[in-house]
Amino acid sequence: MPPFVNPKCPHCQHANRYDLAELRQKDGFAEKSLDRLVKPVEEEFVETCAACGKKFKFTPKARPNV
Repeated sequence: MPPFVNPKCPHCQHANRYDLAELRQKDGFAEKSLDRLVKPVEEEFVETCAACGKKFKFTPKARPNV
């Protein structure tokens, strides 16, 4: 099962759900995967809320590299 992130919209407080692997692929983060093994990188995504339609930024909580 792929990891999901559930950020709340800061505008309307609606809980959105996104597939983290799809967000990384869309953002072009897959090419940077070797860099992530060396040092953790803070990821920031911009998405549109499903309820109010406004864009917002969020940063998923960092997981330790395994």
